[in-house]
Amino acid sequence: MRRFLCSLSLALAATTASADVELGAYQQYQTRFGPAQVTGEIYQQSLSVLGAALPVETDYRWTILGAYALAEADHDWLLATHHHGGNMCGPGITVIRVSEARVQPMGETGGCEGALRDLRVYPEALELDIYRDGMRQQFTTYRFSDEGQLETPNELPFASGQPAGAGPEAQRWIGEHPYEIFRHADERARFLTIMTVEEIRDLSTRIGPANNVIQRGDWVLGAGCMAHSCNVSGGVWGIRISDGTPAAALLDTGSPPVTYGAEAGDPVFRGWINEHSN
Repeated sequence: MRRFLCSLSLALAATTASADVELGAYQQYQTRFGPAQVTGEIYQQSLSVLGAALPVETDYRWTILGAYALAEADHDWLLATHHHGGNMCGPGITVIRVSEARVQPMGETGGCEGALRDLRVYPEALELDIYRDGMRQQFTTYRFSDEGQLETPNELPFASGQPAGAGPEAQRWIGEHPYEIFRHADERARFLTIMTVEEIRDLSTRIGPANNVIQRGDWVLGAGCMAHSCNVSGGVWGIRISDGTPAAALLDTGSPPVTYGAEAGDPVFRGWINEHSN
């Protein structure tokens, strides 16, 4: 198996587990066997490949993401996506196999998922790894082949062996969105010293709309609220710069804060809780 050859206008490259796969956004795209094109006006768009309309859903918008193939293969894998135009998440990635003799829709990944973690082309199949949680720790592997569409849940280790440390390892988050720490296994390991996996996941769901992380005294502090429920649920976290000690709290309207960590009573962190409890 070769990693993959991006056909035509995309560059030859290898994807890695440490970086998302970069996809394009095209209205027209040239596969090795002929053109693919978005057809129709906004609200009534569809796809045409090799001059023939595809049996796919007409939607507000369609976008071609690119095509991938092994150099010696007799087919390309064309990827596209569509959206209904509303503010809810839409469907996933539509996979189409294109050859000189046939254009065949092979299936579609799930809606409301995250970034494309990895893409692998085999002589007989295409595999896509797509994150299914905001932490980018759990993902689904989709396999498309003549045997159909197969979905396999997978996950990366929740925590690294060594928790993140003090000083620069705490200060690196200043100016970042406070959710970002949950995407790093060493930070999840840090908070595992005071919380369970389930409690960390609960905290992460409460860090939606938010201001960037700040420093206050010896603390790096983050806070946010639950998307679509900001007046009901929120969460705060802190990391003491001098020793890397974490603290956290879950906030719910009408209930006292649920705190984690021996240093949650530190005056700076307690003030942070009070500031966001209202």
